[in-house]
Amino acid sequence: MKKTAVALAVLLLLLAGTISASALELKADKIRPFGDNILTVTSDDGGMLTIEAFSGTIPLENPATDMRIEPGSVDIPWQALTYGGEPISQGSLTLRATLTGADRTTEQTEITVETGTPVPAVVCCLPAAQSFHANGKNILKVEVAVSAGGVCEITAAPKEQPDETVWRVRKQLSGKEPEVLRWDGKNLKHKICQPGEYVITAKSVLCPEQVSTATVTLLEEPLPAPELTVTGSLIPSDFSDDAEVWKALTEPVVIGDGPEGQGLRIMNAKSAWEGCAGTVSCRTVGLSVLQIDTDGWVKVGAWTQAAGYYTEGYVRADKLRVIRPNDRYGAVLDKKNQTLTIYERGKKLGTVTVSTGRTTAENRQADTHSGVYLLGTRMENFVTEGHTYCYPIRIDGYNLIHQMGYVKVNGTRNFDEELALLGTKASHGCIRVDARISEENSGLNAWWIWTHLGHDTKIIITPEE
Repeated sequence: MKKTAVALAVLLLLLAGTISASALELKADKIRPFGDNILTVTSDDGGMLTIEAFSGTIPLENPATDMRIEPGSVDIPWQALTYGGEPISQGSLTLRATLTGADRTTEQTEITVETGTPVPAVVCCLPAAQSFHANGKNILKVEVAVSAGGVCEITAAPKEQPDETVWRVRKQLSGKEPEVLRWDGKNLKHKICQPGEYVITAKSVLCPEQVSTATVTLLEEPLPAPELTVTGSLIPSDFSDDAEVWKALTEPVVIGDGPEGQGLRIMNAKSAWEGCAGTVSCRTVGLSVLQIDTDGWVKVGAWTQAAGYYTEGYVRADKLRVIRPNDRYGAVLDKKNQTLTIYERGKKLGTVTVSTGRTTAENRQADTHSGVYLLGTRMENFVTEGHTYCYPIRIDGYNLIHQMGYVKVNGTRNFDEELALLGTKASHGCIRVDARISEENSGLNAWWIWTHLGHDTKIIITPEE
């Protein structure tokens, strides 16, 4: 009896060894976004392979989907990016491999690996305007952002002659916030470039295959300067006509002529000593022009963020500036429905869900006020009340547009708390944008906005009525 039991035990061990030898195996070292990551899959029989990646709340792009592999080992390269090209966050990651054989049977295995900081790679190259008059004095600002600190090279070349570099900058970027570079339209010989279309290219020295480009037009003659005129309300009454919406998104806007974030004082009367009716941020807040007087004073209207109410008053004309918005993209935030709709060159791209400011009778400052704003500077990620907020862009001295916040749970980003609040008023005045990408939002999310909407893109925030 004992001999039989021993023999049975040996047989089971042999069978177990056979099963283990033919089991699907998945191996990977530490993962770095934009890196030369290799996922190694080993199987005896081969078949159709799918590898899924999981890290926190947001779905990640599969490293492999229905990929046919032969028996043995196969190496699969993976850049470790989410849908839309966003780098996976630092922490941990679960990889699950499923192999379907010719007989329809499946094998499955999963591993957990560490995710590190990204390899320095350029993630956006955004000019503040799509055209400018190159006379050696005008400056084109270009925002370049990288996934981590590293040396980057930014060049410009004629669109029809991509190998003829006319401008080159090589610079160490921090990776914390975008760098604003400036091109005066001159070539490497310090001569003014010929009018025409030019492609600006940005790439990191350590990740040259990840390239970001933008096309700009050098104008033969300058555009006529937009004039200060009476505008009335800046918000269209009908948002059903895309042509009318685009017209409103590209019309010149009057702003305070000061550094971004500096306060523009709106006075109660035509005097610097008659009391201040309210303050708005220069450079990013659009002003309704209600009246232009011959004595140099202009009557304007705007929401004052600090006080939390709409106000009208007077500003000296020499403290105002009229500028053209960046005319590639524009956006409309519908406060009633808590959505942000993106337009590109007159066409509606899609809509993403947001959360705007939640106010109380005692605290009107938390409102995301209706009006017209120009996107300002991209900023470094920040943490408040235990939540991390990524991809912030200034739209006011107080308010930003950024990704909804997350907390770290077991080394992964967990958005559950603020995900449940999307579509409702929940913020302190900032615009929280969905982090997910789906068919419903046409591939738009906070990362897309941060890497596509350039400086001076106009956003119209509608009233709730």
